[in-house]
Amino acid sequence: MENLIPLLLLLVLYLVPELLKRRKNPKDYKYPDIPDKVPQPSHRPPIDIISKPASAPITDVSVEVPKSWVTSPKPAITMPAPVNVPHITAADSPWQGKLSPQMVENGLIFSEIIQPPRAYRPIWRRPK
Repeated sequence: MENLIPLLLLLVLYLVPELLKRRKNPKDYKYPDIPDKVPQPSHRPPIDIISKPASAPITDVSVEVPKSWVTSPKPAITMPAPVNVPHITAADSPWQGKLSPQMVENGLIFSEIIQPPRAYRPIWRRPK
């Protein structure tokens, strides 16, 4: 008797809705009719492309420019004699210019992801 109540509850909650669902006849979906070609309107007149003549520059207007606007060309700067400096530098690191704070932050995040879960890495080491 004690096992009968959960069995009846299971029957009512799971099997009865499934049986009722199967009893209904699903309606077959009917696709709408799609025409092969869409008719184009025939009452439109054809479009004529009219080319515009090229615009000619305006030559009959003259404008006087104030003398304060006109600047004379600056004289060329003479450079001193070239100096020979020997090229002595330390070897560059392969990380030079590639390491940014965001890259360090991403590395820290990925190192935590790759490690075992924190539950398996206790903070205090137990003596063995």
